Amino acid sequence: MTRNIGRVLLITIAGFMVIPFIYMFMTSLRVSYTAYNFKFTLDELTLNNYREIFKNTNFIIYFFNSLFISMSGVVLNVVFSSLAGYAFAKMEFRGRERIFFFMLLTLIIPSQVTLLPLYVIMRKLGWLNTYMALILPLPTAMGVFIMRQSILKVPRDLIDCARIDGCSEGRIFFEIVLPLIKPAIIALSIFTFIGAWNEFLWPLIATTSDSMRTLTVGMASMNAQYTVNYGLVMAGATLTFLPSFIFYILLQKQFEEGVALSGLKG
Repeated sequence: MTRNIGRVLLITIAGFMVIPFIYMFMTSLRVSYTAYNFKFTLDELTLNNYREIFKNTNFIIYFFNSLFISMSGVVLNVVFSSLAGYAFAKMEFRGRERIFFFMLLTLIIPSQVTLLPLYVIMRKLGWLNTYMALILPLPTAMGVFIMRQSILKVPRDLIDCARIDGCSEGRIFFEIVLPLIKPAIIALSIFTFIGAWNEFLWPLIATTSDSMRTLTVGMASMNAQYTVNYGLVMAGATLTFLPSFIFYILLQKQFEEGVALSGLKG
């Protein structure tokens, strides 16, 4: 009885959470001049809003920038976090635990606090309004934590046997460790992709030209430009939402396994 009540409650909550997405999609298929003009009927549906986005805006440029930055951030974060996680989990060096502890302390610092010093650093390096400024800040200590927690579960005897057989640390890492932590890599990839795709404040600060703006920043400017046709704005929001949603759906099973193995569950 209790389990059934819990299921009904969860289904009800899920239903309320889906309503905004239904509103967004249905409104994107109409030429609507008011945000309150919402109907569940299938009449007057049109794809003109989507055609207008691809025809009269820099949407393709924004979309490519977001996709390139997100995918590059995934690769960068996975590579550096897995290497650091392996070092903290399986290699002995002086101050290992202390360094890891202070690195985790950076997670309690709000990202907004680091925007000003990060901006100054990027300006000194001449990287403002470039992909470097948008990609390099994406790796965080959270990625290292996820990788370390997963690599800790790799049996040390397996690594010691590989060392006795003459395997180098690089070969052990790439041929033994990485295949065993694939679910954690998928989980980190999803976290990084969605975070980079939805990032707004830093791309707004670090970019000044349309050719470098991401989809979230471009959507904000489009929202200011097209204040009458809410269907056009919702069409852009729908196209912004779909890639990260599809990315998660395709890797949902591996994501759940990675979260469980990395110790983030519960």
